[in-house]
Amino acid sequence: MVGQPKSPEAVLLANLDNDVESDSPSIFQLLTHFKINMISLDWVRGFSLTRMIYSLSVLYIFWMFAKHGVKALMVTEKYIPVVSVIFPTEFAPAVLIGVGLIDISIACMLLVRNQPWVLIYAGIYPFIPLSLTFIATGELELFGKLLIFSLSVLALFTAPVETNIIDSIFSSREYTPKRLLASVSVAVLLIFTSTLSVYLVANSSDGVAEEIIVEEDDWRAYSVVAPIDTGINVYHERFILNETLPDWMLEGLGVTMWCNLTIEGSWQERYDSDKETCWDVITSTDIVYFPGTRIIGTTPDDNTDIPILDDPSDGHGTAVTGAVLDANPDAIIFFVEGFSDAAVLAAAEQPLVDIISTSFGPIGSIPVPGIEDATRVAVVEKHKVHTGAADNTPSPAVQDSTAGPPWSIGVSGYAEEGDDQKETMSGSYPDIAADWTQVLPNHDDTDGYHETSGTSFATPRTAGILSLVLTQLRELGMDYGSGASEDREGLLVNGSNMSISNQELRDALNLSAWYPGFSTWDPTSGTLPISPIAPCTQVGWGVVNMSNVELMFEHLAGIETMPDRPADVVACMEANQAIREAYWGD
Repeated sequence: MVGQPKSPEAVLLANLDNDVESDSPSIFQLLTHFKINMISLDWVRGFSLTRMIYSLSVLYIFWMFAKHGVKALMVTEKYIPVVSVIFPTEFAPAVLIGVGLIDISIACMLLVRNQPWVLIYAGIYPFIPLSLTFIATGELELFGKLLIFSLSVLALFTAPVETNIIDSIFSSREYTPKRLLASVSVAVLLIFTSTLSVYLVANSSDGVAEEIIVEEDDWRAYSVVAPIDTGINVYHERFILNETLPDWMLEGLGVTMWCNLTIEGSWQERYDSDKETCWDVITSTDIVYFPGTRIIGTTPDDNTDIPILDDPSDGHGTAVTGAVLDANPDAIIFFVEGFSDAAVLAAAEQPLVDIISTSFGPIGSIPVPGIEDATRVAVVEKHKVHTGAADNTPSPAVQDSTAGPPWSIGVSGYAEEGDDQKETMSGSYPDIAADWTQVLPNHDDTDGYHETSGTSFATPRTAGILSLVLTQLRELGMDYGSGASEDREGLLVNGSNMSISNQELRDALNLSAWYPGFSTWDPTSGTLPISPIAPCTQVGWGVVNMSNVELMFEHLAGIETMPDRPADVVACMEANQAIREAYWGD
């Protein structure tokens, strides 16, 4: 009845009920059920097996959080792609610093003020970076995260407190055995289901790596090299590609015209058959794709009899391009016919081109202007790599307008023949020396080859070696683009977990070079020996061939770092660079 006073017995019973409810732990109380400080003398006293299990579990979790926190505070580069899954890349350093502070705070609390909520957070949190890392890189470090989760649960249940947390849970009216079992089951099911789904995606045939390739029309990691020379014999078997290049690549290279080549008959018969539909209609503004080959070509200069195609009386450009493909058979060729600044700039302005190779210049490396302004644009402004041929005489390369500018990689020749490359043949004081004599495709037939020598072929060989290293690094880093445009942040490799600039590629080339011995020189060979004193004045950083590829790849991939070059070599080549910068500018 309203307004009727309660009896004393009713008041007493109500108070007892309130006391019982107040003694029953709430959810918040359970999350703060204990506070354990392991950094104290009291912790050492009365040590037991349970306390040891708890201590080892917490110490491992502490170490993992502390290590991750320090790396995050240092804005470790490999964490940036992970953060970029959620936040813009420019915010990544600030986010990582915040994450680092949180992780170190959790690590400290695990030691000096550990509570149930800290252990629960420590057990569940690692699954967040696990998922983000998988999205960003395709890597799945499942075992480590499950270990942290398991140790967190173990520490939670072995915490040496007067009332075990399990007893506290069951003493709460909010947690009946059925409700508790259901809650734990759902939590465990969610964690393992999400983790298992990520694992299955990682190991399925439709994994992330394949999805990325599908976005690029199911293609592969690749590299684009731009030889600039007399022309190219597109009919030669060396340049055949049994597939059509993807549309996105042709669009990226600005292709304006397709020339479907005749594939039967002699070189002359094929040329005659295609003359009206192809060679007579190409203009200086056209960028031409030749289906069935790996060649896209252009002729920015009008002073040529047959655009793009190698001159019947020459053949230099065909051999140059063959040297690129001997080093990297999978390279895509953007061929530019010409010897002018315009020819170099035609390649420099192509966003997909990685490396430009030029094998022409003033005879004797006489100090006259050449293509240095255009190559500077290509390297300094467009972040590409330029390999330039030194002269075929021992003339110094420093003043050579092709090999001399400090932004270019000047290449001299080194005699191969049958002597395993034991003598030098050409331009002095370059950056490096490469294969002097090679067997390369003919310009006036469809399947012939000839032996030829010169820095003209050592240079594109070097370009091919660098192209191969780039392709391997892109494959590893799941980078299915090319070039070093602004869209790629000026990087030649811009993968999910790897970034390489043109300077880093060049540094690796220098580290990998080597000096051959003097003792094997043949005085009757007509060549000069490698001097045991200051060999850098002859072959720069040293000789480069296919044996350098693995060294460069592993160094740049972070697999095995190459040792520094000797101090005298470094001093010699630093002087070389200083002279070139003084002469050409930087």
